[in-house]
Amino acid sequence: MFKKLSSGFLVFVIIIGIITLASCNKKDDKEKTDGDKKSSNELIKKDDKGEKADLKLVPKVNDKFRYKMSAKTVSSEKSPATMEKEITSEQTMIYYYTEEVSEISSAGVVTYKMKFDSISITSKVMSGDSSLSQVYNSNIKDSVHSMPDFIQYNALIGQDFKMRVSALGEIYDVYELEQIHNNIFKALGDTLSPQDKATIKESMGADAVKSILQNQFQKFRGGEVYKDSSWAFTVESSLLVFPIKNILSYKVKEFTVSNGDAIANIEANLGIDFISKEQKDKSGLNVKINDSKAGGTGSIVFNLSKGCIVKKETNTNIMLDLKISAKGQSAKSVQNLTTSLSVELL
Repeated sequence: MFKKLSSGFLVFVIIIGIITLASCNKKDDKEKTDGDKKSSNELIKKDDKGEKADLKLVPKVNDKFRYKMSAKTVSSEKSPATMEKEITSEQTMIYYYTEEVSEISSAGVVTYKMKFDSISITSKVMSGDSSLSQVYNSNIKDSVHSMPDFIQYNALIGQDFKMRVSALGEIYDVYELEQIHNNIFKALGDTLSPQDKATIKESMGADAVKSILQNQFQKFRGGEVYKDSSWAFTVESSLLVFPIKNILSYKVKEFTVSNGDAIANIEANLGIDFISKEQKDKSGLNVKINDSKAGGTGSIVFNLSKGCIVKKETNTNIMLDLKISAKGQSAKSVQNLTTSLSVELL
């Protein structure tokens, strides 16, 4: 999550972090009073244009949530760098974490108290008949657990921190990370210079944690949305060395009632436009896209009564056919990346 990963996985974080995932609390409705919960008829309204509802997060103070988030990415490359052999890398990351609503402001901003309960990472590299694999589990203190690559994950486990999220699903702040930083310093022998500590705080700071946790929340446009209506967001980011524009579109497929709760079913699609298809660095290395295919789909189930995402699943597929040239020589590189991400309430 925070260590330096392959460029493919960083792309995955950028793209899937926008088509976000989440789950919501499945508390027994009897725990809530009638005054705390609106009826489905109040939440799903009708007029001459059809059914409509206001999509926003409305949890209650002291609501508790426990999640399992799974992220899988499979990437392959065939180029001179791989001696023209196809090398496939596969990584599966599973996070178990708990959050509790500690405060809700008058503007609807929700403050959550968070902690990671466990993290596991399975990595594989395959080429032909050979393969290498490695399994990290934060709850199993073996030789992998003590490797420097996993210090930051070990530092997260069981440590409380907080985040603030808008009613429209955007994480504003992640804070109170001091104890996590101290755990990293201690694991490294606490002999770090002030500059080293500052670097660690930056790489393991709020933005790094936010990039993962934003996957739990769906960003909404605000206001009432009709059935069969759609909306879109455009976000600029990067794919490998190329600047891109992510075009995220959403459509309300239907409103339903399940176990007395009003539900909105939403479909999501991701389109990618390359702002530039050719990049050259200061050393003279030139990378050009000859062909590309990139996009993704997702499905979202949003509980209007509890004001949270019940379920979301996303998949992304990216193919790049590249020409890499420098000092009068050129080579072809074909890279493929597929990702899937899901979150479920336990």
